[in-house]
Amino acid sequence: MKVHALQKELTKSIEARLLAIRKVTQDNRGKSTAGIDGIKSLKPEDRMELVPKLVFDGSASAIRRVYIPKSNGKTRPLGIPTIKDRCKQMLMKFALEPEWEAKFENNVYGFRPGYDAADAKRAITRQIQGAPKYFLDADIKGCFDNIGHEPLVKKLDTIPMFEKTIKA
Repeated sequence: MKVHALQKELTKSIEARLLAIRKVTQDNRGKSTAGIDGIKSLKPEDRMELVPKLVFDGSASAIRRVYIPKSNGKTRPLGIPTIKDRCKQMLMKFALEPEWEAKFENNVYGFRPGYDAADAKRAITRQIQGAPKYFLDADIKGCFDNIGHEPLVKKLDTIPMFEKTIKA
């Protein structure tokens, strides 16, 4: 309950909102990619106007769908949220990431801040020294296309308004 209270407090702070806006509109590689609203960038005064709008109210704008080519000649759908929704996502990340980083196993390397393929390779090298070991390297076809979102959101076990906003 203490963690949830701190997460709520963080998402209401002006400083966290300003940082989320900065990361999305100034630091992010895809900062000039427009969502469905067509907005590609924000002037400083527009960024300041966005601060009070970053509230978790269980709503999200429609997502712009584009298809990007894959190496096998097929395409992969990519959803591009509006700048406001990307800022809300970043703010949610600030709130939830520390809790989940503390819960993850040390030997999990995929999609985690501060970890990369080189870290995974070093860990594997350490593990295979000595007695024989078995490793499974799997790429589950269409995993993220078919994974059940409801169980994942339930696993978060977070504040109801966070859940509602994540579902949106």
